[in-house]
Amino acid sequence: MKKIKEVEKKNPNYVLENRHWISVKRHVPVVLKAVIAGVICAIMQYIAYYYDLSFEAEAENAILFLPMTFAFFVYVIFAGYAINRVLEESKEVSKAIITKDIDKFLVYRDEQLPILIHLPLGVVSFIIIFFAVLFPFPGEILAIVCVFSLVFIMALLFLVTQELDNYESSVWFRIKVPEDWWQIDIEEHFLKKKEVNTSEKSEI
Repeated sequence: MKKIKEVEKKNPNYVLENRHWISVKRHVPVVLKAVIAGVICAIMQYIAYYYDLSFEAEAENAILFLPMTFAFFVYVIFAGYAINRVLEESKEVSKAIITKDIDKFLVYRDEQLPILIHLPLGVVSFIIIFFAVLFPFPGEILAIVCVFSLVFIMALLFLVTQELDNYESSVWFRIKVPEDWWQIDIEEHFLKKKEVNTSEKSEI
């Protein structure tokens, strides 16, 4: 308790619920979802391998250097953009909360990644997983491990991005943000502010 009090004094933004096993418990479901996605795709790969549904071994180079290479290239671009954007917005929202800047907070509060980012990411992810599941691996164990690892990483990146893009799911944001800030109608708020500014200018 003494250590907690010392940390609270040194760091006013310290939130107990973000530390120790509470934080671990809160983030375990994210990792478990990624594990489940990896296991499902690994089972699909095993079924494809067992029933000999995989591509022919001669198609290995064609798969690696055509659809997989291009798909990974596009995936890196869009995934990198998505993660970078949510991280930057998260920093801005954090600053707005600390400085009590309600206008900046409201600008970002309901903003989420557009569907035009999710769409190519989803399509490219499906293509990568499709070719990974049907890829002609030389061995069954190698195939299962590779597919599981690939899908686990991709699913984890997606879930982490979703978590960062939803401020209400964060304990820190929920505790630090005044409750009435979540209830404000954004359009109405800025419309009123615009009317006030207009009236002040007209008076001058």
